[in-house]
Amino acid sequence: MPTIEDGQQAVEQGNLQQARLIFEAILQETPRSEDAWLGLAEVLTDTDDKRICYENVLKINKNNREAREALRNLEPQANPLIEALQPKAAAGEEEEVPGPDDTIVSTSPEETIAMEGAAMDEAQAGDGPPTFALVAVGLLLSVVFFAAGSGLVFFFISAAR
Repeated sequence: MPTIEDGQQAVEQGNLQQARLIFEAILQETPRSEDAWLGLAEVLTDTDDKRICYENVLKINKNNREAREALRNLEPQANPLIEALQPKAAAGEEEEVPGPDDTIVSTSPEETIAMEGAAMDEAQAGDGPPTFALVAVGLLLSVVFFAAGSGLVFFFISAAR
């Protein structure tokens, strides 16, 4: 029977498919092997599959720090600009946010971030000039400034003679 060390050695050699097969074989024999679940998560590419592996590790040992950290890293990262602008609420507290009908709606900080992100997406989707127009204006300005700059350089070179 293959060992965890065999799987780790295959990972080190870059043979991820062989490592996957090794970790899966170990898990068929000992489904409660934390190291095999962690090794399998390391060689998988799909985020959902990795999440399942880390969750299985935590079912076996809820205190496994490596699995907790890996799960945290799989979570989508919040927009730092939104976090910086949002007033800080104590962990687990809910803050009151004005709703669309001016009533107070109680939401958690995570829900508030999600709502702000959705509002920003909506604002970016329909408002403002189309991208094509912005690119055209930018190119036009570049040509004008290049021509003006070239003319000035020619003038100074001609005047120096």
